[in-house]
Amino acid sequence: MTLRLMLIGLAGFAIAPASADAPANIAGHWTFNARVDESCTFGGTARLEKTDEGTYRCELTARQSCTALEDDYLVRQSCQVSVFGNQVSVRSTIEEFINGFSSPYYYPDNFALTIQSDDYMFGTLVSSGSTKPSEWRRSEGGIS
Repeated sequence: MTLRLMLIGLAGFAIAPASADAPANIAGHWTFNARVDESCTFGGTARLEKTDEGTYRCELTARQSCTALEDDYLVRQSCQVSVFGNQVSVRSTIEEFINGFSSPYYYPDNFALTIQSDDYMFGTLVSSGSTKPSEWRRSEGGIS
């Protein structure tokens, strides 16, 4: 009986780490912002849809407003998301300039994030050859 209990206990122990290592489900709607410059604000929304274990497709819309620019930029982008443990990589492609002129100086908005909780990720905006602090918060409504 003791050997049987010990084997059951070991079997349960062996299963537990696998579920702890499973990537988080970050599907759903998110809002994000980044501190790009003292004279600019940057933020937007993203919708992530799970495609496979640890991968998502997404669409994000980013708005950048700077006092030195006549127009605000509003840019729709498609993106691919990869999750490795609690690390998240968002790689974007510009699809459309909704507002503001199409510019070779507006680069896709990529992110390197760390999952902090089910509804918060923190990391960096990687764009224009620089990195800026960024945070993502799950929008109301939770996982979709």
